[in-house]
Amino acid sequence: MKKKSFYNEELEKTSEYTEIWKYETVKVKDLSDLVVRNHYWKDETGELWLDFNDPNENFRNIFDTYRKRKGFMEPNKIKELRNKLDLSLRDFARNLGISYAKLSQIENNKRIQTLSQEISFRKAQQDYECQGYLTTYLSNDDTGDMLTRALEKKETINLKNNRSFYSQKAVQRVISFDMNEIVGGTA
Repeated sequence: MKKKSFYNEELEKTSEYTEIWKYETVKVKDLSDLVVRNHYWKDETGELWLDFNDPNENFRNIFDTYRKRKGFMEPNKIKELRNKLDLSLRDFARNLGISYAKLSQIENNKRIQTLSQEISFRKAQQDYECQGYLTTYLSNDDTGDMLTRALEKKETINLKNNRSFYSQKAVQRVISFDMNEIVGGTA
């Protein structure tokens, strides 16, 4: 058993800890039976602590195990694909319909992609492998901005551009949007 001294900020003292590797069953998203090998340091009272130098280590292990089980792309493969497509993080996110912040968190293994995001990554991978570039379905206007403008006017309007068409209607004091054409990109 490996032993090491650490300064524990929470206890405000330096103590000797014993390294522990422990298999645990965890619940992540839709999986309640994910078995993961986690890393801890045990103090003299028997309390387990996350690694003092890398407190997110176990979370990354859990995310990696989840991705393997689901067959999802790994963060480094997503980043590698983006680099092969010669796209910035912001451009890749915009083309896939994913927020910049979420894509950054996924690439840095701080977040697990959703199924729809995984589908977008696989479609981008397929585009790159088949044609060497990413097929985009972007409209000239940001549809979020278009919807915001429509809501601010609080009237029935049609929002048109060359790729998308939304209409706003009031139904018993509830405002809803009908999407008349799907324009690609999922998040």
